[in-house]
Amino acid sequence: VSDDAIKEQLRLVGMDRFSQRRISDLSKGMGQRLGLAQAFAGNPDFLVLDEPTSGLDPIGRSEVIDLLLSINGQGKTIFFCSHILSEVERLCNRIGILVEGRLQFVGRVHDFLDKWQVDNLDDGFRQEVTCTTS
Repeated sequence: VSDDAIKEQLRLVGMDRFSQRRISDLSKGMGQRLGLAQAFAGNPDFLVLDEPTSGLDPIGRSEVIDLLLSINGQGKTIFFCSHILSEVERLCNRIGILVEGRLQFVGRVHDFLDKWQVDNLDDGFRQEVTCTTS
């Protein structure tokens, strides 16, 4: 991988000004951004991300979400796990809902919202959990 490619990956995740820092000196949020840069290396068509905004401040979360939306807009598929349902709602077309380790729902976000007659995933998830554990 060329130096230019590395610099571009770091710029993409807002880490270009920290290129000379040791990884051990990075904050958790910076480390998270670095991990995203690694995931994007090689321009994959399919990304698997676990809690991609974990450890980021609100501005960093927003920047990463915007970046993921941009990448998705380029035709890339992003599969990710998150407990932050507002992010899921903003980023995803299709979702899978796990309750106590069981896959309870797979489908489009709006179908899940319609199922529970709610306006957001948080409220729908509460309904799904209550229904499942009752």
